[in-house]
Amino acid sequence: MGKKVLLIEDDPDLRETTVELLRDEGFEALAAENGAQGIQMSLLHIPDVVVCDINMPGLSGYEVYNMLHQVNTTSVIPFIFLSAKSTRDDILAGLHLGADDYITKPFEFDNLVAVIKRRIERRKRIADQHDENFKVLFENTRNPAFILNQCKFDYVNRPLSKMVGYNQEQIEGMSVTNILSGGSLTQFSEAAEQCKGGLKTSFNLNVDILLKDKRIANVDLVGMQIQFRGQPCLLCTLEFTDTFEADNEESAASGDNLSVTKREVEVLDLICQGFTNAEIAEKLFLSERTVEGHRSRLFSKTGTKNAVALAMWAVKNNIYKV
Repeated sequence: MGKKVLLIEDDPDLRETTVELLRDEGFEALAAENGAQGIQMSLLHIPDVVVCDINMPGLSGYEVYNMLHQVNTTSVIPFIFLSAKSTRDDILAGLHLGADDYITKPFEFDNLVAVIKRRIERRKRIADQHDENFKVLFENTRNPAFILNQCKFDYVNRPLSKMVGYNQEQIEGMSVTNILSGGSLTQFSEAAEQCKGGLKTSFNLNVDILLKDKRIANVDLVGMQIQFRGQPCLLCTLEFTDTFEADNEESAASGDNLSVTKREVEVLDLICQGFTNAEIAEKLFLSERTVEGHRSRLFSKTGTKNAVALAMWAVKNNIYKV
């Protein structure tokens, strides 16, 4: 199947002729007769490029562009204005909004095809580079993370694989229902739908994850809509609750016969530097609640009662060097 092109055009003859010619060129051509229908079809089909007339009854092409630009899944679609307006000011007005191209009527069909192909190719190069950069960042985060496409794992990082007990090859392609069920699955599905529909830009849930060994891990889950491999997907990162993380992290340092985990060392280092819980949370990509949990556990382990005493303990045991 060829690349998907959506034509939004109120002139029935031009619309039908252009769609037929686009299909002859190998495109999967879709058509909408007005702006409102064009928005609905864009959200439903997520085309590779939108070609939109400007002067239409009801919503104008400018309004269509603005509305699609506000939704995560459609904001990155190349957008080409099509209009009989050909003055310099009209063209600049369209491009100023952020549209990718502007074609004036009457137009040569070959020119339209060339512009469409050029914009699709440019978008692919940008998307490929974005995916590569994203994979590097994705693999270097400590937090378990995964990308869902149509409720299936499209990509997972090593911390997520280690957490659930499946290797990356096993879990990629698996349904999210394999690790979420019951109330957690219902919460997640509802939030994901709202995010997909543009009602939310992100969501934060507390859910239970079913591990391969049948244990249950309670985690905080943050989800957001992204573009990955040219498709709208859901990126989710997980943050262990205090108990589960403490039980599963390896000891990184010790003092006075006490062991502290790698994460606790990171938190302790920032406490010793005088950072607040909010600042530590931002630096380590944690919630303030989790930072407070680590701080409380450090107080309990070391027998200290405040940050100054805790810092002195860290210096004494060579965990923090002044």
